[in-house]
Amino acid sequence: MRKRLRRTYLNICGRFKKPHRGIHIINSHYISPNPVDQINNIEMLDRNLKYLGNLGDFITLEDASRLISDNNIPQNVILLSFTFDDGFKECHSVIAAILERYGTRGTFFINANYIDSSLEYQKAFHQRINTFTKHPMRWEQVINLHDRGHLIGSHGLDHFDFGELSIDEIEYQVTENKRILESKLNYQCEHFAWTYGQFKNFPLNALHIVKKHHKYIYSATNYQQYMSYDGEVINRRHLESFWPISHIRYFLSVNKRF
Repeated sequence: MRKRLRRTYLNICGRFKKPHRGIHIINSHYISPNPVDQINNIEMLDRNLKYLGNLGDFITLEDASRLISDNNIPQNVILLSFTFDDGFKECHSVIAAILERYGTRGTFFINANYIDSSLEYQKAFHQRINTFTKHPMRWEQVINLHDRGHLIGSHGLDHFDFGELSIDEIEYQVTENKRILESKLNYQCEHFAWTYGQFKNFPLNALHIVKKHHKYIYSATNYQQYMSYDGEVINRRHLESFWPISHIRYFLSVNKRF
């Protein structure tokens, strides 16, 4: 009942909203949680991108992060950047190609141990994220995304909740994931998005560790502001690609501030 009321509210209110001018970094995961809806939701992603493209311009996460960090936010245009967490197979097989069709590149935050993982590991991983219909990319697919100009960021080694780990465990999750990504892709990994996205999942000791190894850090919360943790973290807005346009209009209508 609560979900139904929320959906009704967003459907109605979203009709009277529109995305606010400024920079929006969108945080998604996959095309659909249900394989039965995959084809319809591919079409919905295409429609949503067409709608957003008519309102503003698509930019890379690198450009969005620099503008936000420099407090150089455009006041008369809408700029949008797209990020996808966890490293699911459809990021390579479907999502990247649709983004490219609209002349942009996405960012894919990867848990390195999930890529090319065993079925036993995948079962535990899917239990952690409460998603049971997905499959991981292979390393050749991650490398292909990188070669096509998409950005590969770090999401921790195993998708653990940093709020439940010791300092040593956090250090290992951060540094080992960065080491693997840089070894596989022959690049410098500067972008990190923490798992689960809320402040309770990323205490200050985790922030201090990640800052030593990455230039840019991203949440998935507090979207009324561009940055959190005294300007150390850039906030993303969680919007799945299959959500209705009315929901997208509602959530991106906020006039963000520093």
